[in-house]
Amino acid sequence: MIDKLSQRDKRFLMAGAIAVTAYVLIQFVIQPFMASQARINGTIESKIQFIKKYYEILNQKSYYDAKSGSNQVFAAQLNDRFLDETQAGLAAASLQKILEQLAKQANVNIDRARIEKTKPLGGLLAVPVEITIVSNLKNLSDLLHRIENHKKFLVVENLVARRVNKTGEESLKTSLLVLGFIRDMDPKDVKNT
Repeated sequence: MIDKLSQRDKRFLMAGAIAVTAYVLIQFVIQPFMASQARINGTIESKIQFIKKYYEILNQKSYYDAKSGSNQVFAAQLNDRFLDETQAGLAAASLQKILEQLAKQANVNIDRARIEKTKPLGGLLAVPVEITIVSNLKNLSDLLHRIENHKKFLVVENLVARRVNKTGEESLKTSLLVLGFIRDMDPKDVKNT
């Protein structure tokens, strides 16, 4: 039957067979192969990126070691800012002693000292001590400066001052409520206050 076809028909038939074969090869062999090759290339590229990031992190190890060291130093400095005692009663006594020393350095007389009820403030336990002093304005400001700049973290929460004598030398009677802080709250201390 192919022998009966003309030379021209044989060429068209041959061209059609070549076109169909080329289409089948492209559609079912070359395109799937290219798609799988693209997936493999994408996987390889993502693994290369992962390895690059991994080595970047490894190369920054010295930075993170230095950062860790500075964080430890900062944590130690922060621990020094809190009162050393872990129980509220002992911490209040320690704060009262600190205030007495500061008052002595500022030439201020303490008339009365009273330990107030402790209160939790944002994960810390505030230990308040109220002191009543008699001084002049200069010595009072010196005492406040010493309290604010003490190595322990102390806060003057309340200050009430009034003049004692109307004539003569200036004399103030001042009530200060000073807070010291304990870092780790003990549940027993919170319940007992």
